[in-house]
Amino acid sequence: MFEPSAAVEMFIPAIDVHAQFEDGTCRVVDGAINPDTMDKACTYTADDRPYSLPRTNADDIVVIAWHTGAGVPAVFNKLYDGAANEHKVSIGDKLYVRTKNSDQNWLTYTATDLHNPDKQGLAGDSSVWGEDAMPGRLLTTSCIQPANPLEAAVRNAVVGWQFEGTTHTADDKV
Repeated sequence: MFEPSAAVEMFIPAIDVHAQFEDGTCRVVDGAINPDTMDKACTYTADDRPYSLPRTNADDIVVIAWHTGAGVPAVFNKLYDGAANEHKVSIGDKLYVRTKNSDQNWLTYTATDLHNPDKQGLAGDSSVWGEDAMPGRLLTTSCIQPANPLEAAVRNAVVGWQFEGTTHTADDKV
């Protein structure tokens, strides 16, 4: 069992996404999660929210966020295809997270649900956040870049994942 600690690396093999993490919790700007960089993910925790850092026995939701870019490289551009208006992750796909405390062990999650809510409605969407504590749930969230790069990004791509166990090395995942 691994105690909670900051995520340092993440891998989603089905869409060939591999990410490093910013130090510290996600930055919040005007009430919205806004990672510091385009090339790293972040883990969101807050004093007024029950969200947890990743661990094998998380009491509630682990939230991982990142940016996507319209016409520019960003770590999670492969997560959602704005032109086709579809998630690139499928139910059943795996996500692996390595934390400071897990060393070479990876926490393994399975995709369980896909959402693409308007940004304005995301915070109150119980289909994403649930009504009560959701032990073992991990959410990944990013902006959806519209097909027209001149339009504003007004929706989020959100994937719900459920903790399944651990694996020892990256080689075990493939």
